Amino acid sequence: MNIAVAFSRIFLVSSDSSFCQNFHSFLPSHFELSIFSNEENCFQNIHQRPGVIFFEKTSDEQNQFLEQVFNFDKNIPIVLIQKNNNTSKENIPSLSNIYNSFSKEEVNAQSIHFLIKNIAHTNLLQGQLEQLEVKMNHEFAKDLVFESREMIRVRELIEKAAQTNIACYLSGEKGTGKGKIAYLIHSLSKRKPFPFIQTDLSTIDISEMEKELFGMESENGHLMHKGKLEVANGGTVYLENIEFLPPSIQAKLQETLQSGNLCREGGKEKIKVNIRFVVSSNNSLLEAMNEGIFLESLYYRIMGLPIEVPALRARENDILLLAQKFVEKFSEKNNFKKKEISKTAKKKLLAYSFPGNIIELKSTIERAIVLSDNQMITEEDIEFIHGSNQMSFLDQEMTFEEYKSQIIHYYLKKYDNDILLTSNKLDIGKSTIYRMLKSEKEKPKRKMSWFNLLS
Repeated sequence: MNIAVAFSRIFLVSSDSSFCQNFHSFLPSHFELSIFSNEENCFQNIHQRPGVIFFEKTSDEQNQFLEQVFNFDKNIPIVLIQKNNNTSKENIPSLSNIYNSFSKEEVNAQSIHFLIKNIAHTNLLQGQLEQLEVKMNHEFAKDLVFESREMIRVRELIEKAAQTNIACYLSGEKGTGKGKIAYLIHSLSKRKPFPFIQTDLSTIDISEMEKELFGMESENGHLMHKGKLEVANGGTVYLENIEFLPPSIQAKLQETLQSGNLCREGGKEKIKVNIRFVVSSNNSLLEAMNEGIFLESLYYRIMGLPIEVPALRARENDILLLAQKFVEKFSEKNNFKKKEISKTAKKKLLAYSFPGNIIELKSTIERAIVLSDNQMITEEDIEFIHGSNQMSFLDQEMTFEEYKSQIIHYYLKKYDNDILLTSNKLDIGKSTIYRMLKSEKEKPKRKMSWFNLLS
């Protein structure tokens, strides 16, 4: 049987010389087989990076070797060989690089050929995924444009978090990019080669949450569903909307954070995991804790390094930078010639508070590109479709006279500069409006901060 694979070196760890001889006879001649009588000798040669390790496991003490290989390179697959079909598999570590497990009785030329072919295919897919991840990381990094002081501080905290395994708590409004911040913490850390698992707890039914997070076993101990935490072993798990975690599962998560072990739903055995936790919420966890809704011990464990992600309206210097980046990205993706944003359109963007934050800015820019009839995005192309604009009014730092001026101008525009109608609607005298307009003509014009928003 001809096997076309991207590797030729195979390691076999076994002290059974007769089995080793038979195993060697099953391999095609183009494979280079290195045989080691014990795991210590094998690990001394692990730098040769074999395509697969066949490991005869005879005791639980050998689990340390499996973890050593995993920590050296999680992409080196291990096939466990056990004494017979009746050997218990309960004490096998939950490591992603343990590819399969079978007995000596099942070892033959056909089974080995089948395993090697599947491993080669898996390696090929893994390589393609890694290339895709590199591309995605590049695209992800390009989106992180900022010059505001608020985001410079966030970047500093990200870098500090990435150097350690400390749990991180991300707070901020919806749409501020907390998910990207979580992934950046992971990708800059030593955990980057391992999984990054993102889960929005607000989308999971409470009855399914324990199974989704911790996994499930049948009554006889067989794995029925691998949970998110187990899948993330070695890497990072990002739990969005942690406030949706019910109290019973809060206690179970607290135990995992404290001990580093998890127990599947319906299971009895504890499984060792090594996970970096990043969590976020849109509501105040402190208030939830004070009200007894959120477990105090869990609160302090996940609050290792708090990172507050600022709203877009607090990052005014970044709005135009992000807008320009979204123009470039959307144009490239849709084979459009790159468009420019006019000065009036920029002013309109800066005058808006973006209650939907970065997500809203992105959709606004993409819509403007489609609506624009030429290579210049104008003020008319910028359309805001958020349901409420009241937030924008209160977010502006203005004097009372400036607020009053904005309100009057808004109603003047709404009623086609009809001063009488405007005065009646606002229940003020016409002379008040005339005095204001006269005063504004005598002073240098100041930029209106939310007039265009309301209109």
